[in-house]
Amino acid sequence: MNRPLLVLCDTDEVYVGRLYEFLRENLKLSFEIITFTAIEILMDFVRDKSPSLLVISENAYRDLREKKMGERIKNILVLDEDESGLNEEQELYGQVNIGHTSKYQAATGVIDNIVNFCVERAEDFDGVSTKFVSNNAKIIGLFTPISKCGQTSLALSMGKELSQRGRTIFLSFESFSSLPGILGLSEEGNISDLVYYSDSDENKFCLYLEKIKNTLDQLDIIAPAKTAMQIREISYESLKHLIEMLVNKAGYEYIIMDITDYPEGLFDILRLCNKLFSIVKNDKSDIYRFELYEDVLRENGYEDVIAETIKVDGSEVQDFKNLLKREGIVNE
Repeated sequence: MNRPLLVLCDTDEVYVGRLYEFLRENLKLSFEIITFTAIEILMDFVRDKSPSLLVISENAYRDLREKKMGERIKNILVLDEDESGLNEEQELYGQVNIGHTSKYQAATGVIDNIVNFCVERAEDFDGVSTKFVSNNAKIIGLFTPISKCGQTSLALSMGKELSQRGRTIFLSFESFSSLPGILGLSEEGNISDLVYYSDSDENKFCLYLEKIKNTLDQLDIIAPAKTAMQIREISYESLKHLIEMLVNKAGYEYIIMDITDYPEGLFDILRLCNKLFSIVKNDKSDIYRFELYEDVLRENGYEDVIAETIKVDGSEVQDFKNLLKREGIVNE
């Protein structure tokens, strides 16, 4: 199957060359990217081909519009070269979708605007996925009934380490979490939104994922839902489907689930994990709570979860690299 086509056009060869290289390395969507520096050649191309998206400089777009060729391309993102831009009315061009962004912003901003453009007009970008393929994904869960034990810190440390070795995403299930404020996560969406998108429209899932996710160094992070009620509304079936999408569509090799509050079907969710870590403490009350948790698992037929749980002493939280090696998640 041919990949969707993203066309770059600018008469400035240096600019379009640098933008092409940056998009090729950093735009995670599965576009085939080609460039043009001459309007005449672009016009010849679009007579036979239909790009999914044209990203074009303002001056080049003026020439394209004067030659009445703009209407041949349905989705156009214009790189404005001055503050006023073109500001044309869309109705002049029928069904053409026209967006604007600054040519002189950081290249990461251009990527953000491309993703936003695609999400806003997602019906025109069916089948856009990511460039990645995962053949042997590992699902790593962290859950303990003990509070204030450093679980989120351990989960993040594991995620950062694994992201150096493969495509990794961090899913947080903690209500009223301070994580967005501490890490400076955007407010574009959270785990509840991502579950909804994975259930509602598989063909556009990767577009929504790119819009919602945050990236810290190389670790992708999905912000937690705000309330425990929102987390409880996430079912085992929905989360299982989300994980399948993250592996099969988005190509993640490692999925870290930091489970603090309880989605619906928690024990079945724990069964999904290839590795399940539980932090334990020697405090009498914490020992009692953990034993109570294990009793509930036994009473409900989840002895296998107990058997597969990797207990982590509080002193091991800082020694996460050896923990990952010891459990065979990473090699020496």
